[in-house]
Amino acid sequence: MNEIPIACCHTVFTKDERSVYKDIWSELEKRRLAVTEVQAGFEYQFPGDLETLRLVNEWVSMERKCCPFLTFTVIASSEDEPVFLQLTGNEEAKAFLRSEINDKIALITTIGSPIPQFFENGSDHGIIVLLRHRNQNCSIT
Repeated sequence: MNEIPIACCHTVFTKDERSVYKDIWSELEKRRLAVTEVQAGFEYQFPGDLETLRLVNEWVSMERKCCPFLTFTVIASSEDEPVFLQLTGNEEAKAFLRSEINDKIALITTIGSPIPQFFENGSDHGIIVLLRHRNQNCSIT
C-alpha cells in the first residue's frame, strides 16, 4: 500500500472554497478553548453548542481533502459538554502538526505585546494551551 505524503495540498480548493475554508477556521479559532497533545497528535476543544459542532464538521469535510494523511475524530455529547476534534496520524504527521502549532506560537509571541500566557492542565499526557491576549483568544493553528 502506498503511503500518503505528509503535505497539505490547498490547491484542491477553488478560490471560493478557500475563502469558505478560511472563514470557517477563523471562526473556530475564536471559539477554541484549548489544544492538548495526545499520543498520536493533537486534540482541540471547542464549546458544545450546535453551531460550533456544525463548523467543526464542515471544516473536517474540507480539511480531509487537502490533508489526507491525517485522521479526524470529532467527539460530541450534549450541548453542555465541549466538542473535541482530534487530528492524529503517524509519527511524521504528528511532527508536522507540532511544527504547525509551534510556528503559530512563535508568530503570536513575537507580534505585539504582552506575550500570551500558557496554562498547564496537570495531566501526564499533554499540555492544554490557552492563549489570551488583551482578553481575546489567540490562534495556535
